[in-house]
Amino acid sequence: MGELVDVRREGAVARVVMHRKGNNAIAEDLMQELAAAFDELGKDASVRVVVLASEYEKYFSVGADLTSMMGIDREAPDATDQIALFMRRMNHHFMAIERCPKPVIAAINGHALGGGSELTLCCDFRVMVEDGRSKIGQTESSLGIIPGAGGTQRLPRLIGKARALPYLILSTRLSAKEAEAAGWVDRAVSPDEFQATVEELAGRLAKAPTFAIAMIKDAVRRGQDLRLDDALNIESEDFARAALSMDAAIGIMSFLSKQEPEFTGS
Repeated sequence: MGELVDVRREGAVARVVMHRKGNNAIAEDLMQELAAAFDELGKDASVRVVVLASEYEKYFSVGADLTSMMGIDREAPDATDQIALFMRRMNHHFMAIERCPKPVIAAINGHALGGGSELTLCCDFRVMVEDGRSKIGQTESSLGIIPGAGGTQRLPRLIGKARALPYLILSTRLSAKEAEAAGWVDRAVSPDEFQATVEELAGRLAKAPTFAIAMIKDAVRRGQDLRLDDALNIESEDFARAALSMDAAIGIMSFLSKQEPEFTGS
């Protein structure tokens, strides 16, 4: 796919594998390739589920490549505008993962810190290895900065403000079990079970009604911050689109005939 991201297909499952400089530090080159991969896979009817993974055993992603910040002219009159514009561009790349109509699993096989954690927050499922070493956290405040790619927004929406704020302020690093208890990750599993757990979930999702999943993701994403009446209008529109899909016809006919449905994703 690119110099920093590989796309490996196994039937209906696509694995997007990061391999940037040994630890997948977040920078625009990596995010551009990730966005391109997710845009392409989102449009590919043969893909039913996407797994975001790392090539490196101990690191999912260690967060921002801080060397890119060293070249900023702090005295420039437009320094604030330059940095803000850069982060808006980065957020556009992150949104490509969140907007992907296919279900997305983050296979967190090692540290996911700062921007690495923000990558996982863009995914629909988070499976993390519990190996006594790997941590997840929004650790930016310990560097005198703040999360800039959704951490202050997606984490409180995921686990609630009361839980998220202390983690953000204190740059807390959580083990997989701690993150599971907080609702930050869905599953904390041993190294021996990690790959099998990801593959089992991916296989289950690959057989699911993908079009309905896309409509659920769209309704949740667009409706979560709206007035209830406006959000329900989005839900009604997405319900109509799902009800007219081939998967809906297959699902209803299979239910009535007491057979297992074989969804097509359309």
